[in-house]
Amino acid sequence: MARLVLTSVAEREYKHLPRDVQKRVNTLLDGDFKSDPLGHRFNTRKVQEPFTGYRLRLGDYRVLFELEEGTILVYRIRHRKDAYK
Repeated sequence: MARLVLTSVAEREYKHLPRDVQKRVNTLLDGDFKSDPLGHRFNTRKVQEPFTGYRLRLGDYRVLFELEEGTILVYRIRHRKDAYK
């Protein structure tokens, strides 16, 4: 099981999300996602340049993260219209 780390930017963005989206993010990130973040059950894809890592689609929101030696580093949690800016 990987360790989940949110950057300060991701924490700030998380706090500004609507409550129902916060609940969905919590449920997803605290569940099976930690054990298999690239599993076919989750809608994850590798992001293209200039970004690095992967994106997790969660309805209209995107969770951008990188995998580093047993750690999932979440660096953005944004609405899809703003996620890649």
